[in-house]
Amino acid sequence: METDKKPSELAEKTFDLAKSYSIMSNLGQMYGRLTMILDTKLWLADEEIKIRKQIKEREEINNV
Repeated sequence: METDKKPSELAEKTFDLAKSYSIMSNLGQMYGRLTMILDTKLWLADEEIKIRKQIKEREEINNV
């Protein structure tokens, strides 16, 4: 007895749908990590500005 080994159309659509969810999930994770890195960069830039301002103020006080 021969059987048709080709998956049904429904099985193929289900597999494609599951694959697309996996791809979207991976992209979402990458965008989340990118956003976290960009937020960290902004925070570091803000901290750098604060510290440079403090250094300048201390140098002005010491030079007076």
